[in-house]
Amino acid sequence: MTSVDKIHTIPNGIPADVFRAAGDLEKRPDKVRDEVLYVGQLIECKGVNVLLDAMQRLRRQRDVHLRLVYHNAQLEAELRRQARDLGLAEHVEFVGILGPRELAEEYHQADLLVLPSFAEGLPVVIMEAMALRRPVISTFVAGIPELVVPGEHGWLIPAGDVEALASAMQACLDARPDTIARMAEACHVRVLERHDVDAEANKLAKLFQHP
Repeated sequence: MTSVDKIHTIPNGIPADVFRAAGDLEKRPDKVRDEVLYVGQLIECKGVNVLLDAMQRLRRQRDVHLRLVYHNAQLEAELRRQARDLGLAEHVEFVGILGPRELAEEYHQADLLVLPSFAEGLPVVIMEAMALRRPVISTFVAGIPELVVPGEHGWLIPAGDVEALASAMQACLDARPDTIARMAEACHVRVLERHDVDAEANKLAKLFQHP
């Protein structure tokens, strides 16, 4: 056996209860506006400032609302100022930290997850959104293209491209229900097959037992 044969890839994963919580994409009867969700830190490399600029462009076309769920508020004051300057104060909600149950509800209420990062690994938030049958818009960064195939699970754009991000968000929100339903199921299946934490932990345990 060569040294290359000894290399195994065990991706990170998410708990099975996330998959069991997966819902459909039907909107509640009282839901009239489009809901965009961001989950992550409010730090420079996450590109939230780009997302706000894209929101301003999208607001010219439709009634869209952005909810920011975050646990590191480093740029919160700056981003709040940007939202006000862009006329988005009433359309961007700074939610802050949520527990697992509340976060799952955020995914359920959203039409899509947007993660416009400049730097990432393989984001767990994308796995969670896909497991819960939500299409994703993100960037061609690090391991994200390994998880999100454009046209199958969502949209990928160049990091920092405001126009591309606004166009992708518009395309997602304008997509036919059957197109979104197809993407939603493909998202769920892809994460279930590749990132079930129990299955990946078992693979790792077997490697320790039989290196």
